[in-house]
Order: sequence, then structure tokens, then C-alpha cells
Amino acid sequence: MLPAVSTVGFKEWAVTVAALEKGEQVVLLRKGGIREDGKHFKVEHEGFFLYPTYDHQKSDLVKLEFHDLFDSTLVDEDPDLVHLSSYAEVTEVIETSDEEIVESLDSHHIWTQEYAEKRLHWKPRHPLTLMILRVHSLEQPQALPVMESYDGCKSWVPFVEDYPVGVSTPVLNDRRFERKVDELKTALGLTASA
Repeated sequence: MLPAVSTVGFKEWAVTVAALEKGEQVVLLRKGGIREDGKHFKVEHEGFFLYPTYDHQKSDLVKLEFHDLFDSTLVDEDPDLVHLSSYAEVTEVIETSDEEIVESLDSHHIWTQEYAEKRLHWKPRHPLTLMILRVHSLEQPQALPVMESYDGCKSWVPFVEDYPVGVSTPVLNDRRFERKVDELKTALGLTASA
């Protein structure tokens, strides 16, 4: 059961949010933004709205086959509004500093391998956090005014008020989600679900 309301957004490139909403991927790789607490990332919430951002989003950091998806996200770019159309639940968190593990994830995300490795090597004393997400499409997406407190290079955005999650549908049905997670875990060399 998803919560009735949430006050938390999680910033990610608009193209990545679109990929999550289409079921193209179920994993995020995160080290943290310049304005994170302690300047490194930690999973602070088990559920949140996906907050699409255009900061640092560049087409040459996305695989060629996802450039159309990248271009389609630019239509919604608005410096004064953020469009919330999905809610995500964290189903598992994995930390790694292993370059081979990051390489094994290549077919499970939309970013170039070079970019994924760059995320791994940035702040090398801290591990890369992999978040496996179950994404739900909101029946009634919302457009929120962008507040000054939402700006900046940070992952978590505490909203100034509660926003309803409302009726939603999982982007991937149970079987397809489990299959994606099993494939991901197999790539990671972890035991898949029964």
C-alpha cells in the first residue's frame, strides 16, 4: 500500500525518470550531490515522488537508443514548474565500489558505460549506492511550483506541503518487475528471488 500523501521528492534526470516510468530500468546509481548532507548520498526515505530535473542532463551521457526519449523530456522543461507523475518505492539498496559490478549493469540502465563509471569513481572513498525501485504511475499527475528551497544539486527535496499520491498503477506488473530484478541480481552475481 502506498501512502495517501508524501512530502518528499527525489531528484533525477528527466530522461531517467521517463525510463523508470516506462519500465526501461528499475535501478538508480547514486553518489550524491554537492549540497547533500556530508556531501555523500544516503537513502533517507523508502518512498517518494520522482522529481524530474534537467540540471546536468546531457544527451551524450545517455545511450544512443534512448536519445528519442531524452528529446521527448525536453518538451516538459519549465523552470517554474515541476511535473510529478510517478511515485517510487525502494525495494532494495546495494552498495558497491567494484568497477566490474558497475560494468555488469550496463544493459540495465540508459546511461553510457563511461558515465556509470564516472559516477562510481567520483568521491572514491564512498561506495556507489544502487537503489532498486518499484515505480507507480500516478492517475492524477501534479504540477508544483518550483520553490527556491528545491533548487540545487541534491537528491532529496522536502516539499513545503503534503501532496496526494492518489490512485496509481505499477509501471511493471509483479511478474515483469520480479523478472527485471532477477536479471539485475544475476548480472550483479547475487541470488535472484525464488
